Amino acid sequence: MSISNSTSAVCDFARSAIRWRSDTTKMKPLTMSRPASTTLNNVRMPLECLATVSRGGQRFEFGLGTSCKTENVFVERDVWMAPNADMCAVSGANQFLIIKRWDRTDKGVMLHPASLGPQPERQCVDPAAAFETSALVIRRRPARRLDSIEATLEVLRGDLEVVSRTTMAIDGGEVMLEYPVKTVNYSERHRYYQVDTGPVLFFGEPTGPNLVEHFHLSYVAHLGGDWAEFLVSRPTPLEGPGISVHHFSEVRHVSAQNSLWVVEEGAS
Repeated sequence: MSISNSTSAVCDFARSAIRWRSDTTKMKPLTMSRPASTTLNNVRMPLECLATVSRGGQRFEFGLGTSCKTENVFVERDVWMAPNADMCAVSGANQFLIIKRWDRTDKGVMLHPASLGPQPERQCVDPAAAFETSALVIRRRPARRLDSIEATLEVLRGDLEVVSRTTMAIDGGEVMLEYPVKTVNYSERHRYYQVDTGPVLFFGEPTGPNLVEHFHLSYVAHLGGDWAEFLVSRPTPLEGPGISVHHFSEVRHVSAQNSLWVVEEGAS
C-alpha cells in the first residue's frame, strides 16, 4: 500500500468534547426549559465535526457536539421531557449555540423561568453568562494523507479510522471542516470512493451577529477532488396549512478541496 509521507494531526473525535458545568446556586439558568432537579450538573458532549474558520488574519475553532434528547437529570422516572427535542451544541471562540429541533418548527416551548420567553430553536448564549465553566476540548492524533485511489481503497477495505477534511472559501477567508468518515461507498472496479456522512457543520447564512451563528447542521458527500455537496437542515414545509419541520432538505453544491486521512493503529 502506498500512503503519502504527508502527515498531520487530526482531531481525535472519540476523546474530544464540548464540556460545560451548571451550578444554579451561583448562576441563574438561561437555557433550561424545566426546573432543574439538581443544583450542579456537568456535561460531556463528544464531537461530530471540527470547523476551523480563518478570516482577517485570525483563526477560530468550533466543535459540533453529538445529538442527544432533552431530558430530566438524576430522576427515577420520566427522564425524557415532553415534548421532546433533538439537542446539540456548537462551541468555540467564546460563543455557544444550542440547536433544538422538536416535532415541528415554532413549537413554543418556554424557557425556565417563563419570564425568559419561548426557547429559540437556535439559542446563542455567552457561555460565561450561561455556565459556571465551559470548554471546547480538542485532542489530536497523527495521521497520514491518502494520496492515491489504490491506497484509499485498501484502507477502506480495512478497519482503520479515517478522517476527512473539506476546505471551502468564505467571504474574507476560508473554513476547513474535519470529520470522521462514518459512511463511505467505494468500488475497486470503477476506482472511486464517495464519502456520505454526518452530521457536520455547514457555514452558511448567519441567523444572528455571532460567528457561530453561521453554522447549520448538514450531511456532506464528496468524491475527493474540488467540490462537496451538503444536505442542510432547514425548516421544511409539510402538506397542510402552515406546518413545517426541521429536515435535511436544502442541497448546497460548493467548490471545495477534500482529502482523506488515515489514523494509524496505536497512534495517540
